[in-house]
Amino acid sequence: MNIPEFATVLTAVMRHNMRLHDEGASIKDYLVPMAWGDPGLGKSDIAEAVADDLGWRMVYADLATRDPADLGGMPWVTEGRTVRCRPDWLPTEGRGVLFLDELPQAGLANLNIAATLIREHRIGEHRLPPTWMVVCAGNHQHNRAGTTTMPSHVRNRLLHLDINADANAWAKWASARGINPMLIAYNRYRAQEFHHKFSATDNAYPTARSWTASHQVLRLDLPEVLKRECTGGMVGPGAGADFTGFCEIYASLPDVNAIIADPDRGHPDRPDDEPCADGCARLQRHACKLCCDRAVSRSPAGAGIRRGLHCRCNRAQSRPHGHHWVSELGRGPW
Repeated sequence: MNIPEFATVLTAVMRHNMRLHDEGASIKDYLVPMAWGDPGLGKSDIAEAVADDLGWRMVYADLATRDPADLGGMPWVTEGRTVRCRPDWLPTEGRGVLFLDELPQAGLANLNIAATLIREHRIGEHRLPPTWMVVCAGNHQHNRAGTTTMPSHVRNRLLHLDINADANAWAKWASARGINPMLIAYNRYRAQEFHHKFSATDNAYPTARSWTASHQVLRLDLPEVLKRECTGGMVGPGAGADFTGFCEIYASLPDVNAIIADPDRGHPDRPDDEPCADGCARLQRHACKLCCDRAVSRSPAGAGIRRGLHCRCNRAQSRPHGHHWVSELGRGPW
């Protein structure tokens, strides 16, 4: 499943578990999702977003970096008896998501402690409130992220979800958050090759996370040549060079304002070509119905423009027109 589908499933599971709580069901009936995927997909970001949408708190517990004594509660002697202190990260009230990140990277002792937390909502004598839901995430063993094989009794207690990269889903998310339109257009155009290309050996490689971070790289006050080198240092040299070439082609395209002002003369006298088709991020900021109709209906690159247009408008009143236009004319592949 892709990231939006993961968000849908996670929301449904959280609400289902809360219904079980309201019905007086046992904590052992709760479903505990385990998100598997390559590094950089945004698994933890989705868990945080789901918790925020539900109005819940979110607590991270990175089991890979915690000592077993710290995770299970430091031992303490009181009145001649050994007790364990309650971990400060274990919630005591309210509603929320306890996110066990990097679960497969945890050591065996920590995984055994996590097993009771997943199944019984407790660590030793210290209980997690029944209004808190456990969610886990981690990387595959082939990702070489320091993972280990989880014990069978831990795996058997989880709802396993395989998460995959999806360029269109990322583009929708990125557009809503103001990510550089060039990054969005490029990821749509080169989705198969360079949106997500995991490497177990390269220092930098393209992922949803690294493309999002590239937005900040492009904002650096640097000469273009250094900015391009930094982009390659974020998404990898191959993806960085390809993105640079895409930007150079984009810069050679005609001015979209000229196309809108005079559709008969403002566009190039050449058939629909791929760079022009996806370089039409220029139209993202001009997505009113009149502009779309005038620029696209008469342009030889119209079919490609329909593929690349994101309907990202500066004026709120233009946005409905852009969506209406897409629903009528933008029926090509997206």
